[in-house]
Amino acid sequence: MNADRFLEELPRLFQDFPRSEHPRDRRFQPVVEQVTNLASENVLALLNLAASLLEPDEAYVEIGVFHGASLIAAMTGNEGRRFVGIDSFGFRDASLGQVERNLERFGLPAPEVLVGDAFELVPGGALDDMSIGLWYYDAAHDYDSQVEGLRMAEPHLAPGALVIVDDTDWEQVERALDDYLARQPRARRLLTIDGKSRGQPQWWEGVQVLEWV
Repeated sequence: MNADRFLEELPRLFQDFPRSEHPRDRRFQPVVEQVTNLASENVLALLNLAASLLEPDEAYVEIGVFHGASLIAAMTGNEGRRFVGIDSFGFRDASLGQVERNLERFGLPAPEVLVGDAFELVPGGALDDMSIGLWYYDAAHDYDSQVEGLRMAEPHLAPGALVIVDDTDWEQVERALDDYLARQPRARRLLTIDGKSRGQPQWWEGVQVLEWV
């Protein structure tokens, strides 16, 4: 993963980054409209760009799949890369079958989806065979879960990997990230984008990007 290239290319996706209401390329508008989601076009475009910068031997891993909107966005145009999602599918009406149908609707092949508790699967070795270049965490956002959601990725992260966290406007998420970064010298905050509670609803509830160095 090339973090400098990510920072360089991200603003080019928008007319006026980060203030634009949507990316220049509207290909993620149908995803937002047709797939039940907790995201926005802008966040999906950011994920897609990051996934496009994965090295050939690096994987994209997503914790919290829900109905698959973010997986669809990450995979679009990024064929040939390894995509993995983990979800227990206990939130609202989410299910693996629904995710598979949504992926098929957008003409995408089925990624690897592990069904179960990420906080058991990852420490238990479910990801031991991969080098992770992009870790997207959008699961339980209470303080302890948020911190552990970062820590459990560490043994698998490739040098230069990006760690993307959603809903960072929330006080407990922001505090967890601050405390994690204060204690982990190998992680640095690369980017913070405020969300709707701070005047930018086009970025949903905010997003932060960390780099593993």
